[in-house]
Amino acid sequence: MGEEFTKLFKMADTIMSCCISEHEKSQKTRSREIDKKINRDRLTFRRTVRVLLLGAGESGKSTFLKQMRIIHGQEFDDEQVREYRTIIYNNILKGMRVLIDARQKLNIPWADESCAKDAATVFDFNGSTKLDQPVFCDYVDSLKKLWNDTGIRTAFDRRREFQLVS
Repeated sequence: MGEEFTKLFKMADTIMSCCISEHEKSQKTRSREIDKKINRDRLTFRRTVRVLLLGAGESGKSTFLKQMRIIHGQEFDDEQVREYRTIIYNNILKGMRVLIDARQKLNIPWADESCAKDAATVFDFNGSTKLDQPVFCDYVDSLKKLWNDTGIRTAFDRRREFQLVS
C-alpha cells in the first residue's frame, strides 16, 4: 500500500507541476532541498556522541579535546593555531618562572651566575601583556640559557617537591 501511495503521489505531483508557475516550482524545489538537508543533519546529529568532561582546572580536559581533534583528522584553523601558540608561549614562561623560584627556594646554586640576569628578564614578564610571537622571541635566548643551566635542570629533576603547573 505504501509503494502505491508513493507512486500516486509522484504522479499527482507531476500533473500538478504543469499547472504551477516557475516561481512556485523553484520554491518547491528549494523546499525539497531544505527537507533533504534537514534529514541529513538529523542523521548526523543522531550519530554524534556527546561527552561531558568534568575535572578540576588544569586537569587536561582541553588537551583531551585537542587530541581527539588530531586523532580524527580535524584541522585547526589559523585563528585556533594563533590562540594555542599564545597559550603555549605563556605556559613556557610560567613554567620557567616556577623553576627559577623553586631553584631559589630549594637553595640550588646557578652553574653560571650570569643566569641570574636571564632569570630577572623572565621574571619581569608581565602576564597581562599579550604574548605573541615577536614578544616571545625577546625571551627565547634567556629561556634557552636558563634551561641549559644545571641549576634549573636540578630544580626540574626535583619537581615532585613543588607544583610545576603549565
